[in-house]
Amino acid sequence: MKVIDISMTLSPGMEMYPGEPGPVITRMSKLESGDLYNVSQLTLGTHTGTHVDPPLHCIEGGAGIDDMPMDMLVGPARVVDLSHIRKDVEPHDIGNVEPGEIVLLKGKKGGVRLTTASAQYLMDKGIKTVGTDALSIGASGEEYEVHTVLLGADIAVIEGLVLSAVEAGQYLFVCLPLKVAAVDGGPARAILIEQ
Repeated sequence: MKVIDISMTLSPGMEMYPGEPGPVITRMSKLESGDLYNVSQLTLGTHTGTHVDPPLHCIEGGAGIDDMPMDMLVGPARVVDLSHIRKDVEPHDIGNVEPGEIVLLKGKKGGVRLTTASAQYLMDKGIKTVGTDALSIGASGEEYEVHTVLLGADIAVIEGLVLSAVEAGQYLFVCLPLKVAAVDGGPARAILIEQ
């Protein structure tokens, strides 16, 4: 069994979606200063690094990160390599997907960004989760529409995956967002298990 970490490492100065605050790590107590232990304070946004978007991100009254069914974020998954695509991804680029599938999209530098038509295609196919290596899943100018199509259909959206060293194929996927009450996103640790 091989475990592949596909999460971004949280650190000050890391790449963030434009306008989003980066993480701040402050050491509150230090062994080197004579304290009995090291303790740090971590300040970050709900969409920092690898994270899950629940419906509440864009849907008024939608489920928050703590209300998402965990079976949406754990299970068999397929990594689709779209790194040869030099534009926003259209439905024909994705190919066939199966109802109930977890689909993880690997792209070129900057990641896979879907058009509204692609989001509609995935919704119509009945997938349960879609992940991307982009910091936002929506194509420029279509971000709101892409999110509302997917989240409005209760499809889990995972952004900021690290898939550059992952080959296309089938894996067991585990993604565990922080369980914070009634918030619009959850930073997560995500792994693939190759059996």
